[in-house]
Amino acid sequence: MAETQMLNYVSAIGAAINEEMRRDERVAMWGEDLVSMQGAYGENPGMFKEFGDRIKDTPIVEQAILGTGMGAALAGIRPIVWLMTAGFLTIAFEGLFMEVGGLRQEYGYAGPMPLVVYCRSGIGGGFGAHHCASTESLFMHSPGLKIVMPSTAYDAKGLMKTAIRDDEPVIYVGYGALYFGAKEPIPTEEYLIPFGKADIKREGKDITIVCYSGMVRKALAAAEELNKEGISVEVVDLRTLVPMDVAAIVKSVEKTGRLLIAHEAMKRAGAAGEIAFRVTEAAPDLVKSLKTPIKRLAAQNLAIPRSISLDAQLLPQVEDVIAIVKTMGFD
Repeated sequence: MAETQMLNYVSAIGAAINEEMRRDERVAMWGEDLVSMQGAYGENPGMFKEFGDRIKDTPIVEQAILGTGMGAALAGIRPIVWLMTAGFLTIAFEGLFMEVGGLRQEYGYAGPMPLVVYCRSGIGGGFGAHHCASTESLFMHSPGLKIVMPSTAYDAKGLMKTAIRDDEPVIYVGYGALYFGAKEPIPTEEYLIPFGKADIKREGKDITIVCYSGMVRKALAAAEELNKEGISVEVVDLRTLVPMDVAAIVKSVEKTGRLLIAHEAMKRAGAAGEIAFRVTEAAPDLVKSLKTPIKRLAAQNLAIPRSISLDAQLLPQVEDVIAIVKTMGFD
């Protein structure tokens, strides 16, 4: 039996970064309050002494952090730049969307650009949009960015290692509410998780729920309750939005005949619409034969308030998942 160690989500990310920095001296990391906050975001304090100048604090200027990361990647470094929150990505939007995402297509550049843009998302604490926004759908539209959004500590480690080794730019979005949650057994031996391969977090036969990041745990909790009422839910965790494992979704829906897509980003122009249409394009006959139309569940189309009491009202909760599933032809 393989050896494991108990790690929470944020420590699993830190373990991945540690291992990759030891494996490859070209890996370096810099960003906002990285050293001064002493590992609050997954980089255990010991690594600051171990790796020295390969980990640096920067001024809080997102455009500069991203720009130096892009330049370093083009010069042969394998940088991880920490922009703290997915909301802060919008401050560096032009550079990330146009320059990092569009460089290959615009200039015909065929060489490597191994840049990991690391941040976290998730509403909570009443901190407002810049600290809590879910901006993934904005960057799905960029031509050259991969987008990673893990839901477990196991996935968080394996996907971070894959991101660091990738020769193309990757946006890696952790989920803040999971960072210091329950510990999971994580293999001590090396493993990587490939991009574009969804994971069936729970098997079922009556309905498929496709989700990612923090919404996965809500879908699993809802599945437990629905199972008590005789409704068997299959939970498909995409893990990466770009590339997207459409084949896994189609295979699941072929079995269940129903599809619900759920995420914590706003509904309007969110990832759910893209996912639904990708399924429709890939399997039009399947979509025509569904037992009920495809549905989506997402956050309200509102600005994120600076209010702890209002945060939960903005987002879909476990009871919302249960309620919408029950409208999908189980009478």
